[in-house]
Amino acid sequence: MEKLIKNSFVIIILLFIMAGLAFSFYLHFPSHWEQDNSWAILATKLMLYYLIFIFGRTLFLLSLSFIENMFNRKLKPVETFPLVTIIIPCHNEEVGIQKAIESIKKINYPNVEILVVDDGSSDKTFEIVRKLESKYSVRLIHQENAGKSQALNNGVYQALGDYFVCMDADSNLSENLLTDSIPYFEKDPNLAAVAGAVEVGNDNSIITKFQKLEYIVGLNFYKMAQSCLNLVTIVPGPIGVFSKKAVISIGGYHSDTFAEDCDLSMRLLMAGYNIKYNSKIKAKTEAPESFSSLITQRYRWSRGMTQAIFKSLRELSRHFSVRRFAIVFYMFLETILIPLINFSFVIITLQFALIYSIAELLGPFFIGLTILDMTLILYSIVAERELGALLILGVFNRLTYGLSLEVIRFFSILDEIFGLPMKWGTLVRKGMD
Repeated sequence: MEKLIKNSFVIIILLFIMAGLAFSFYLHFPSHWEQDNSWAILATKLMLYYLIFIFGRTLFLLSLSFIENMFNRKLKPVETFPLVTIIIPCHNEEVGIQKAIESIKKINYPNVEILVVDDGSSDKTFEIVRKLESKYSVRLIHQENAGKSQALNNGVYQALGDYFVCMDADSNLSENLLTDSIPYFEKDPNLAAVAGAVEVGNDNSIITKFQKLEYIVGLNFYKMAQSCLNLVTIVPGPIGVFSKKAVISIGGYHSDTFAEDCDLSMRLLMAGYNIKYNSKIKAKTEAPESFSSLITQRYRWSRGMTQAIFKSLRELSRHFSVRRFAIVFYMFLETILIPLINFSFVIITLQFALIYSIAELLGPFFIGLTILDMTLILYSIVAERELGALLILGVFNRLTYGLSLEVIRFFSILDEIFGLPMKWGTLVRKGMD
C-alpha cells in the first residue's frame, strides 16, 4: 500500500511539472512595448525559451531519478566482508575528531580499519587521536602540513583495505554505510565508488535549514538521476566508498584544484569507471552557520569544480571519446553555463522592471522557476522521506538563499576564467549536537 501511495505521489509530481512546462508556453512579452524595445523583446523571448529548457531538463532528470528509485533492484547482502579502511584526513579538527571516530565504531560491519592522517595540526588534534589509538584501534599517521590532497593520498597508499572511505573530521557516518555499499562492488567489478547522501547535522538556524534543503534537492536528487546511468559526477567528501585499486590506477588525488572530490570523481569517470549513488548511506556534516563562512565555502567549491571541468576539457582534447565528451559537456552545462545564465537573466529581469516597469515579465518568469523548485522539493520529500516543513522554505528560496548562491557561483566562475588568485579559506568548527 505504501509503495502504491508513493508511486501515485510521484505521478502527481510528474504531472505537476508537466503542467508548469505547459504554463511556460503561454508566457509572452507585454503587448504594449514599442518597436524601439526590440532588444528587450528578444532578450525576453530567450528567457522564456530558457525557462522551457529548464523544465524539460528537470523532467528528464526527474524521470531518471524515478527509474533509479523504483526499479533499482535490491542487491544481495554482503558475502565476503572485505577489509575497508576509513581514512580521516584532518588539520586542526580538535572539536569534532573524537565524535567522528566514535561514529565509525557504530558502523555495522565486522572488518574495518580506522586510519587518521594528521596534516600538521597546530591544535590538540594529534594528542586527542593519540589517546584514542588503543581504545578504538586507530592507526595514526602524522605528516608535515602539505594540504588535504596529500593527506588523502598518504592515507590511500597506506590503507590495508581493498576499499576505503575518506571521511571528513566534522562528519558522522550512518551505521549501514558498508553493508549497503559493498554489495555494489561485488556486483559490478568496474565500479570505482559509491556516493552517499549528505545531511546537515546542525540545522538550527535559517541558513543551515536552507542548506539542508539544498543538500536534499540540489545534491541528492541529481545524484539519483546520474546513478541511473552509472555516472555520478561528484562523490561528496563527507561520504563515499572507493575501490582502492581504481583510485590508485588514476594516480590518486590531485592538488591542482580546490575541489579534490569533484576532480577525482571526474577522472574516474573519464577513465571508464562507473560510480553509483545510494541514498540509504548517509553522513551528517557541520554546515556553515554564518553567511560569510557560507560564501567562503561555496566560492571554493564552485571555483574548484570549474577548475576540474577545465582540466577535463584539456584531457578531452587529447583523448576524445563519446563518453568523455558527454561527461564534460554535462558538467560544463550544469556547473558553468546554467549558473552564468541564471544570474544574467536575474539581472536582465530586474533591469527591465526598473526601466520599462513590466511586472508582467517578473511574475511569470519567477512563478515558473518557483513551480520548478516546489516540484523538486515535493519529489525529494517523497524520495528522501524528509519533513514537509522544508516546503515552506522552498517558496522563498529562489529570491533569497538560491539567488545568493547564484551570485557566488557567477563571480567564482569569472574569477577562475580570469585567473584571479584565491586562498583556500577555513571553516570554524563548533561541533554538532
